[in-house]
Amino acid sequence: MSPSDMSFTANTYYNYRDCIQKHIIPRIGGLRLLALNQGHLMKMHKEPVKQYSAIPKRARTIMNTSMRYALSKRLIMTNPCEGLELSKGVKKSKYHTIIVDETKTYTLEQVKLLLEASKETRIHMQMVFALLIGLRKSEINGLKYSDIDYKNRKLRIQRQLGRDLHVDEESLKPKTKTKHEIKLKTASSYRELDIPDYVFEEILEERKKYEKNRSRRQHGRWVFHTSDFMI
Repeated sequence: MSPSDMSFTANTYYNYRDCIQKHIIPRIGGLRLLALNQGHLMKMHKEPVKQYSAIPKRARTIMNTSMRYALSKRLIMTNPCEGLELSKGVKKSKYHTIIVDETKTYTLEQVKLLLEASKETRIHMQMVFALLIGLRKSEINGLKYSDIDYKNRKLRIQRQLGRDLHVDEESLKPKTKTKHEIKLKTASSYRELDIPDYVFEEILEERKKYEKNRSRRQHGRWVFHTSDFMI
């Protein structure tokens, strides 16, 4: 099945592909389909739990979808994924808990240094949105000036730029492959965020540059930029 046949996003597709290549094939890739049972699947799920809790769930989704397809084609008589209970690496809590690894987290001083170092570069606004608001790269690239509520200092996250799995990438220029406007992954991804004072000031400064450079003289005539994208 090719990416263009999928209904999910490019990121999901590549995450699934990595899971298959790095976790499923190395553990059960040598087994015949008819020989596959729940024992094999349980053993496959145990190792990644300690490293990354999302992998067993992702692997089960992939395997269950694959087994249901095989069942519909009468390649197997039963689905070994049915009734499969995953071992719980961490007891579920009523609240979502985030464990922060301080060795992989920037300090306030480091954030200040990064922002200062990027000040006169093209990636400064990307650094501002990533470090101070916590946006993903694809969300930052999808920001438009029309997403900003200047009166109430709110930022609406409504889209992202990335790979479109329904487009033939061979027909595209290399730099445009990840520039397609695509929907956000979930309903909760569409959100409205408060804009901190420093970020708001940087947006206003960037907006001045945008308006100044909105039109430029090229080959003896004026070329007007109609794109509303910020980055």
